[in-house]
Amino acid sequence: MNISVFFKQPGKMKQQLLTISIGLILGIGLILTLNSCETEEAQLAFNDIPVVESYLIQTKPVSVKIARKTPYDYNVAISDENLDLLQVKILYNDQIRIIPSIGNGEYKDATFIPQEGVKYKLEFEFNNQTVSSSTEILSKPVNFKQSVTQINMQGIDFSTRPPTRPAMPDPVKLSWVNDDNTYYMVVIENMETAPTAINDYGDREPPGRFFRNAPTQTNQYEIQSMHFQYYGRHRLILYHLNADYAALYNDTGNSSQNLTNPTTNIENGLGIFTGINADTLLVNVIKP
Repeated sequence: MNISVFFKQPGKMKQQLLTISIGLILGIGLILTLNSCETEEAQLAFNDIPVVESYLIQTKPVSVKIARKTPYDYNVAISDENLDLLQVKILYNDQIRIIPSIGNGEYKDATFIPQEGVKYKLEFEFNNQTVSSSTEILSKPVNFKQSVTQINMQGIDFSTRPPTRPAMPDPVKLSWVNDDNTYYMVVIENMETAPTAINDYGDREPPGRFFRNAPTQTNQYEIQSMHFQYYGRHRLILYHLNADYAALYNDTGNSSQNLTNPTTNIENGLGIFTGINADTLLVNVIKP
């Protein structure tokens, strides 16, 4: 089960939100600086800190991606830190693991598999500051159940005018135990190598092969039939999340009325370092 792909996507999306938010804040700062013609103040205003992206997933090797916050002014002085030569450490159970660089700001240890219930601390030096964050992998979802294992889906008939829309099947109901009111997220992924679309999209771009809901603190979720875009087998993945991931996911960025820093759990940096656990069910979508 490849569960890391879904956090690459939200990771990229959230990193884009981080970039947009930073650009907005610093862009306004640049306008004020240009108006006052105080280049020296502009140099002092920029804080050269890293952007971190790391999801500790049970059964998956530890991986940490480190990028650099882009300055808004070429006159701003930045550190000479090499993103591939940092000493990235993860501390846990009185042990220290040095995560080797594999290039392009990414650090990975194929022999280091994080475990449920263990507290992990990320730490490295950047621009004379200690960058750090802590997390743990929560428990695997308990008693994850589904209402059906197969649904019948009929596509829209475009041969009629107007097109005939078939009756939709009942939603697929998912449930799990959430006694501690923690965060969960559902992802639906089509597993077929070359899936057949339920509807005819003609020359239009076909929809993606997976769908996810926003993090929730409930113990149930209904997958509406419209979310299934292809026939075949689908994974129904339930992720158990830390609150810091939910906060970053729900961060809609900043506006001129709300100039705050983007959500992060990285000390002396930006981004996310968080633990994830999951369980998976299957459903088959067939044509009647």
